[in-house]
Amino acid sequence: MKTVMKMLVVLVLLSGTAVAFCSAAEETRTFVDDVGREITLPVKIDAVSPSGPLAQIVLYSVDQDLFVSVSSEFTDAQAKYIDPRLLTLPVTGQFYGSKAATMNPESIMELNKNLNIDVVLDIGEAKETMKPDLDDIQSKTGVGFAFVTQNKLKEIPGSYVKLGELLSRPERGQELADYVSALLAEFDTGMKEVGDNKKSLIYVTAIDGNSVSTIGKGSYHAEVIDYVGNNLAKPATTGGPGDEYTMEDILQLNPDYIIVGYVDGHAYYNTIMTDPMWRSLSAVRNGNVYEAPYGPYSWMGGPPSIQRLLSMIWLGNLMYPDVFDYDIDERVKEFYSLFFRYDLTDAELDDLMVYAKPAPASASAQATTQAPAPLFGVLAGLAAAAAVAGRGRNR
Repeated sequence: MKTVMKMLVVLVLLSGTAVAFCSAAEETRTFVDDVGREITLPVKIDAVSPSGPLAQIVLYSVDQDLFVSVSSEFTDAQAKYIDPRLLTLPVTGQFYGSKAATMNPESIMELNKNLNIDVVLDIGEAKETMKPDLDDIQSKTGVGFAFVTQNKLKEIPGSYVKLGELLSRPERGQELADYVSALLAEFDTGMKEVGDNKKSLIYVTAIDGNSVSTIGKGSYHAEVIDYVGNNLAKPATTGGPGDEYTMEDILQLNPDYIIVGYVDGHAYYNTIMTDPMWRSLSAVRNGNVYEAPYGPYSWMGGPPSIQRLLSMIWLGNLMYPDVFDYDIDERVKEFYSLFFRYDLTDAELDDLMVYAKPAPASASAQATTQAPAPLFGVLAGLAAAAAVAGRGRNR
């Protein structure tokens, strides 16, 4: 009898051990990221740290409640659109890019004592060294690092499906993927209708006297403007803020549309609209100068992430209203609600798009009347630019 009891006790203990082992096994899973790394993760993800600004933007669109840290602090202009909880979170820094040194293993390890990070999320374009880089910091910190590719517009739907799997939010990932897929299909159809009748444009990111920075064609930052228009800028030679042109170069390009980046006080936009040299351009005379909206990020990029979809929606309707015939206000509000979980008021939308919509007909007529005569203005502008360039060469 005693022998039987002992055997029962052993069986119970073994059974308990087996259950505990199975439970532990069920609490983790293996995820393969987009550079082929196998990462052991919790089945349920609740605590995520973004590795940089791209990851921060995209993670926010999936589930803002997942954040336990941010890669960088939000500016005052961004903060109004952001969940207030995120404004109080610790900053873990950036792993890649110009601020890569701000993320280091020691700080991650220290923060993780309190944050219990499930995974550090990295998003963008896969680099040759990414696999060993991520393996190295993961081994040093003991925290899982996962990379998901999201570089070109066409990669966004697949990236959301992958993120849904990674972050244990499959339904949300699929919802966002479906929206983007439908949007890209809509624009593929529309741009085929536009065909060879694309409007010419330039995207001005900075103005400093006779120096003008524009985004060159073929760059990551130019993907949307290359797609919806005929980007007159030469092929990109630098990244970031764009390539440098002289005012004489801009006058010779003479685009149909000028898109200008936002800065405080609308400084670049105001320069274009008031400077006599700029006003000799047909885009200015015809009222086709528009400032890219900013909030919580520039719609054109900076960094170039999912908000570029907004710029596509905006520019398509702006330049080809007969093809992309929809209410731009409704589409923008829909995007903010879906991706930023923010319901824009009419007043907020008007503020965002203050220089992003065509002016009333009366205002356009007045601007045309006040602008210099086309031929005289262009000749005067070219002469002035040549004089400035000449002074520079003679110094």
